[in-house]
Amino acid sequence: MRHHIPLRCAAAVAAATLIFTAAAPPARAVSEVAGATFPEQVVQEVTAVEQDEQAVMQTEQQISMLADQAVNLGSMPIQFWSQLTQPVMQMQEIIGQAQGISASVQDTAAATAQQYGDPTGSLGYAGGTLAQWTQGFNQQISGVLHEYHLSRQQFATSAATEQTLQAASQTAQGRNQMLQASNAMSGVLSTELSQLDTDTRTANTAILTDMGNQANARVAKQKILGSWLTAPVKLPPY
Repeated sequence: MRHHIPLRCAAAVAAATLIFTAAAPPARAVSEVAGATFPEQVVQEVTAVEQDEQAVMQTEQQISMLADQAVNLGSMPIQFWSQLTQPVMQMQEIIGQAQGISASVQDTAAATAQQYGDPTGSLGYAGGTLAQWTQGFNQQISGVLHEYHLSRQQFATSAATEQTLQAASQTAQGRNQMLQASNAMSGVLSTELSQLDTDTRTANTAILTDMGNQANARVAKQKILGSWLTAPVKLPPY
């Protein structure tokens, strides 16, 4: 009897060590991306897309109103120009933010897969979908600007955008060109941000599902170990 009980305890300790070592996340207790844990990153990404969608709706309304006034007047008068510069500057910021959100979600999905695994491939698929979105988004924005004889370089930064707007303001033709390009670009942004919202939510569902599955697996292992440890000790017959 004295011989079998210590063996049982030793086996239990060894099993516990193996199970909890396999279940525990490496290095940190919870992984972080850009200073935020995965769940926090998920919330930040979804919220950021929603904020950009709301901002685009506002700029779209402002530009549409100015476009209607320009049509009625035959051109865009200089006194209305200041009402266009603010939404154009905001669109330039939103384009950069949308690209950043897509990249951030891809990074979060990749980091989740690296730490927790990707047995279903859903994280890899989500990251690929967002990469395709970024490529298509950039092509559409460049296409709209090219149609109106403008380039991405002219809107690459806030300073470049201000310079482009200043040059366009000098003539009625330049103001109309900028108004038409902005009107078309706001439509692209509205559609593309809606798709980004969908893709981001899909990716975040995959991220949280993967984390949840791993957590459930750890709990199941711990329950099995617990039941084994608390089971009555069967003593060998004398």
